[in-house]
Amino acid sequence: AERLAGRSLDLLVANAGVLNSYGALDDPAHDAAAWRSVLMTNVFGPYLTVRVLRHLLKGANPGKIAVISSNMGSTARASNRGAAYPYCASKAAATNLALNLSAELAAEGVAVGAYHPGWVRTEMGGAAADISTQQSAEGLLKRFDALSLTTTGVFEDYQGRRLPF
Repeated sequence: AERLAGRSLDLLVANAGVLNSYGALDDPAHDAAAWRSVLMTNVFGPYLTVRVLRHLLKGANPGKIAVISSNMGSTARASNRGAAYPYCASKAAATNLALNLSAELAAEGVAVGAYHPGWVRTEMGGAAADISTQQSAEGLLKRFDALSLTTTGVFEDYQGRRLPF
């Protein structure tokens, strides 16, 4: 924030993702330290980023905030998942964060959306994932361009499909 003093932002992308394990309820990897790490990174990271950079979004042409979430945080999907508890809970919280920010910041002219990047071939997604990083990034950039005060509070994927929260 100090290095950006005096500047303004058109778009702030809050992207954080730690996945400790895909295991189910009894997975020993889901200990207190893992929960702390995942929640602090995936939820508090975006929150703090927005909190310290929010002032850079204000002005004659207010900026936008995109919170990278996941369809794994959708409560509709939780009913048939039953695994990766810290990650899924953290992405539900990240989506909730985006929706709350959209309500608070609309009065300042700042639009906020939550976005699922797709199942991407990355270290986290693995080689069998559906799409490349380029496909995800291209789709997300189109979604960010479409974000406005009319669509603030949206939860959608990189292709623009609305997701149930």
